[in-house]
Amino acid sequence: MAGEEVPRETTVLLAAAPTHKARILDMSAVLSAFTTIASTHWSKGATGALLEWAEPVDPAILARRFKSIAAAPGHLTLHLAGQLLLHRTRNTLYLALSRTTAPTLESTGLPLHALASRLRRRPAGSTTVFVDLVAEAEVWRRVRYAGFTLGPGVRLYGALSPPPRRKRLVDPAYLTALADTLAGDPWLTPAKAHARAATAGTVEGRMLVAQEPLLRPGFVSPETDTEAALAPGQDVSPDGTTNDGPPLADDPVLRLPAEELDHLDPHTAIVAAAQDGRHAQAAAAAAIWEEAALRSHGPGSAPAVHWLEVRAEVAHLAGEPALSCQLWLGAARVRLDVGQEPSHPDVVAAVDRAQHQFHQITLAHQAWQLAPEVLRLRRHVPSVQKGALETLEARTAQLERSVAAGRMV
Repeated sequence: MAGEEVPRETTVLLAAAPTHKARILDMSAVLSAFTTIASTHWSKGATGALLEWAEPVDPAILARRFKSIAAAPGHLTLHLAGQLLLHRTRNTLYLALSRTTAPTLESTGLPLHALASRLRRRPAGSTTVFVDLVAEAEVWRRVRYAGFTLGPGVRLYGALSPPPRRKRLVDPAYLTALADTLAGDPWLTPAKAHARAATAGTVEGRMLVAQEPLLRPGFVSPETDTEAALAPGQDVSPDGTTNDGPPLADDPVLRLPAEELDHLDPHTAIVAAAQDGRHAQAAAAAAIWEEAALRSHGPGSAPAVHWLEVRAEVAHLAGEPALSCQLWLGAARVRLDVGQEPSHPDVVAAVDRAQHQFHQITLAHQAWQLAPEVLRLRRHVPSVQKGALETLEARTAQLERSVAAGRMV
């Protein structure tokens, strides 16, 4: 109609990685792909802004820029390429920027929840994010089992890659394939563009992500976040609150068994809830899906074990190491009971995670209750970590001395 305002569309190209020897992502290939995407953006006559942020340095400036962009009306498409690191003290994910190193992560990296917080403020369905990210080892283990999300209202596509085995740069194969796909057909829907890109570029062991919004179109989360949520290094929940958004129980993806919802991914809502601080809801949802897997596939089935391990990861995110340890031990026992060898990578991973959580337990009486089973499985299942058994035996001996001295708390 004449005089009708054309909907605004904003496209952001964000490429971030350290400039020093910690870089493991081929940034020249990323920037080449961004050039192709930018040309495609203008060739189809898109209205709105195209912004490219290449190798940003200051996380505070980047956060302010993104706050402004996320508040703009219309559709937002974000292409994000970079490296993910874990802040081990805060147990939060960070996007590495140009000056980021492991010791300076808190002051030089961008907390991923700062990005997710702004995206959650946008109407559901109005944001599309394409990612090509390389995860450090600890981050890779987390996303491999708990999934990756930027919020239940975000349309998210892309690929996450494990760290390279050798000191070499990881090729952003997904991003390059996506750029070529869009150049060939600029009018493809995000889902179709992702489907083509996912089959074109290959990286060994990578994990593909394809998540549609779980919230109804147009839903906007309550304005409860604070400026602290965007300040790098602030230890706050992604939305500045522990009870943001609609209750998980109201989301159909958490109420129906998997066979009835093949087109939805329950991991998205569960991880979003855990990251938002709604740990009880996340744990309840994971338990519901585990029960559905047990009914549909039986004890010891791959889906049932998977959901048991999701519950273990949710407990870890909730800061409950004793429960997480217990659940990981259960997963290891189930895997062994169904015939997997002690050297099987999934069995080893389950026992390694159980031991890791065991060492995080601060209450001696909880650790003492779990120690015999952790020690039994550790002696049966080899660890990829050198000295794991000796460390565990030392901790158990310390607990024994506490029992003998009557110091068990």
